[in-house]
Amino acid sequence: MWHIMKKIPEKLQRFGQYKDMKHMMKTVVYESSTIAEFEREWVGFVTKYELGGHEWLTNLYEERHRWVSYYLKQHFWAGMSTTQRSESTNAFFDGYINSSTTLQQFVHQYDNALKHKAEKEYEADFASMSKVIPCGPQSLLERQFQLEYTHAKFQEIQMEFRGKMNCVVDKLFVEGHACRYDVVEEAIHHGKPEHKIYIVGFNRANMNINCSCLLFEFRGIVCCHSLLVFAQERVTKAPDKYILSRWSKNVRRKHAYIRASYGSKVKEPHIERYDGLCKRFYELAEYACESEKTTELLYQHLNEYDCTKTCGENS
Repeated sequence: MWHIMKKIPEKLQRFGQYKDMKHMMKTVVYESSTIAEFEREWVGFVTKYELGGHEWLTNLYEERHRWVSYYLKQHFWAGMSTTQRSESTNAFFDGYINSSTTLQQFVHQYDNALKHKAEKEYEADFASMSKVIPCGPQSLLERQFQLEYTHAKFQEIQMEFRGKMNCVVDKLFVEGHACRYDVVEEAIHHGKPEHKIYIVGFNRANMNINCSCLLFEFRGIVCCHSLLVFAQERVTKAPDKYILSRWSKNVRRKHAYIRASYGSKVKEPHIERYDGLCKRFYELAEYACESEKTTELLYQHLNEYDCTKTCGENS
């Protein structure tokens, strides 16, 4: 999206109403809160400025499901989708490589960049385990995320808890266990107050919740609109499905077992054990795969052992 929006001047500047066109296109792309709204507003934008024959805009519309944010929100991206170059992979190597970097220098600097990233991650993990970010109000729901999430993710969810203050329930519809909340969020846009309505569905029987903003589906973070509904429904403990283990500070990251060229020459004991086990498992798999019978026998033994349960008890 960043590259597409950067091309607006190049593609539209020749038009007399360029400033208004640019503003309207950005509004349509960034502010549409449903697919139907985006498509309706895009058609209105193209019609208003008579851009039906513009090849670049026509191609963009045909490929809209690949770059317009609301289409992408239908899928989980773990926060890896970005609209800013400063947040992209390019920025990760800023200060390490540039257009004049030779291939030999690139290999060395690539290692340095990864080493720096790994050190930052270990520091963040240590901080998450040794320090506590205080909760704002005495909220049991907020404390649940505080105890589970890393500092970085808890700060994101805290932003949503703070965002609750800008939201109010406008309407409530109840049918059996199913509830529909119309939540109005107030925000300042271009210096002017703006109100948006979000639809939040909540099931009182199974505690399922979903919001039309799709923040949880897109980034794995419960949105302020859903948190408001949880509060309205007197929910003090979020279901486990909304506490993602990928954000947990209590889970050892699998990448911590992987050796890299920037790692210490003296391996930690758990990495020594991991490497030894991997070698033995590799030899076992290499032998077992030679026949279907041996492979099935190995699967049978692994299934009987129930590694997950045993490891959980030992930990």
